[in-house]
Amino acid sequence: MQEGPVIYNSEFLPNVEIAVLFEGNFQYEDMKPFFDEFGYGFMVPGDNLVVIDGEQLLDSRGNNLLKFIEAHEVSHIVMGHDGPRSDDEELDADLGSYILLEKYGYIDDIKVLLREFKNRHGVRFDTSLLERVKKYFT
Repeated sequence: MQEGPVIYNSEFLPNVEIAVLFEGNFQYEDMKPFFDEFGYGFMVPGDNLVVIDGEQLLDSRGNNLLKFIEAHEVSHIVMGHDGPRSDDEELDADLGSYILLEKYGYIDDIKVLLREFKNRHGVRFDTSLLERVKKYFT
């Protein structure tokens, strides 16, 4: 089992640090309530930091899920979301993640997003939705 966190700078936004925590890390227990509340990962407002629950990555979807979570949380930062998330902000972050994943060639990772899109947002994914957020990613 992984003990220390994996820390790296996001390729999507290099001034953002990504910290992937695993159960064996002493900080994991402190972060677990946040993972329970916010899901697989969350961005820390004002800190250019994304924290990801590494335990969620230990199955066969791991790497594809990691890049999707990273792109989703970076999208929140790019769009200036800095507080409790509304449904619209979550939708916009997923759309932003689609743009980032496509731009950087993570086509298989987009499939993770598309598989869950309707369950997450109640609508089917359509590329016309990207107009909502394109201005942030050009």
